Amino acid sequence: MVKEISNIDESKENCIDTRNARIWLDNDGIVRFVFTPSSGETLEDAEDNVAAIKAVCAGKKRPIFIIPGPHKSMSRDARVYYMEKTPLIASACGVLVSSPYQRVLSVFMSVLNKAFNKDRFPMRFFNSDEEAITWLKKFQA
Repeated sequence: MVKEISNIDESKENCIDTRNARIWLDNDGIVRFVFTPSSGETLEDAEDNVAAIKAVCAGKKRPIFIIPGPHKSMSRDARVYYMEKTPLIASACGVLVSSPYQRVLSVFMSVLNKAFNKDRFPMRFFNSDEEAITWLKKFQA
């Protein structure tokens, strides 16, 4: 999946690899969050990923572009944790949706975002990385 996304530079020194993701701040000021193949995501994975985002953001809220991989599942605790913590460290979140599973998960994430953040945290789902990046650039400080 990583090689298919046009604006990924894996040679970045600031990449952080967790058990199921690669996270870095790209030259355009947008955090890239690329999931790697995994059997599923747990609360512990979500905690590690949020800590990695905080580290690459270095105290500044930045937009995040999430590129899901071939996940098998994401625990409810992980979904809730992301909805609670991401607005504290990010200015917006764009998610690339390219599979039926990701489309179903995007519905759950939208509902959780409304419940937890009352639509105050900008989150959208996209079919192309170009559309997502264009939208996310509006949320740069």
